[in-house]
Amino acid sequence: VSVALIVGACIIQLQNYFMRHYALGFDQDQILITELSRDLCIKHKDAFTGQLMKYPDIEGVAFSAQKVGGEDAYSTYEFTHKEEAFPGFFLSVSPSFLDVMGIEVTDGNRFSPSDDKDGNFHFIFNETARRANGLEVGEMVDMGWGPGRITGFIGDVALTSLREEEQNIAFCVSPDNKFQWLSYAYIRLRAGADVTKAVDRLREVVAGLDASYPLEVEFYDSLYNRLYHREEFVKKMVTGASLLAILISVVGVFGLVIFETEYRRREIGIRKVYGATVTDILLMFNRKYLTIVVVCFILATPVAYLSAAGWLENFAYRTPVYWWVFALAFGIIFLVTFLTVSFQNWRTANENPVDSVKE
Repeated sequence: VSVALIVGACIIQLQNYFMRHYALGFDQDQILITELSRDLCIKHKDAFTGQLMKYPDIEGVAFSAQKVGGEDAYSTYEFTHKEEAFPGFFLSVSPSFLDVMGIEVTDGNRFSPSDDKDGNFHFIFNETARRANGLEVGEMVDMGWGPGRITGFIGDVALTSLREEEQNIAFCVSPDNKFQWLSYAYIRLRAGADVTKAVDRLREVVAGLDASYPLEVEFYDSLYNRLYHREEFVKKMVTGASLLAILISVVGVFGLVIFETEYRRREIGIRKVYGATVTDILLMFNRKYLTIVVVCFILATPVAYLSAAGWLENFAYRTPVYWWVFALAFGIIFLVTFLTVSFQNWRTANENPVDSVKE
């Protein structure tokens, strides 16, 4: 059980590390996110943006209809391209969104600042949608609200958790955002910016435009971390169970060694009389218990592997099950058992054999 739990704890830790260091396809650092009231979005969006951009530590401001990067799924619509329909996530954004989020365009052009005022829909799809549906720059796509032109394409960005496979994603700038009001503001800070002062500036601007609105501000990092709250909880639980299992194993081995040492005290004394060294006595006991550890490891390995592989199936993007994880688990249990057995038998092996034989 200890071996299996140690393997499980290591695999969960590796998967968490893999997810948190996965290349998302955009720059998630130094981004503040806040939800705005409908009044602020519709009546004061330009004033909100203009006042924030006067502050030197703020590099850019953008808006979206959803909290991008904090969900496992978004609004899904059916797009029509050359009379063929295909589904995809629809993300309504402001023209500056890709710039603020640091999302690179791989082909075509970025959104233009005037795209939300020219009366047309403008789409930028990810490469997954392009490959799956044969899309090209300049072609028309219809999603039921009217046709729109494909402005460009971006690389495959991870806007959902890594539990899900890459989906068709469409960023859209719509005419005057009349179909969805963009309630989430994304504020990118410059490198080295004083975060506290930037947040205070944001609060001042909102208070000046809508004094009664209870503004809440969060960093994109914390939003992304919440996607993996469940995995973090599982990691803590399995790690705790592993430590408890090791402790129980140590107590069990310690008890068995005490019992066996007392039972074989006279035998130890006789062996020493006939020339056995302390090392010989320790090897005699360790050989037995370490053989048990090897047998336990052989029994635990397939169970641990199947359990770890099964858990990783929950993720579309996952870490491999490395061989060294099993070697590490074996090494930990082997070392703990060796030290426990040696510690308990050291005193008995150093006793005067005459006293042991007389008992």
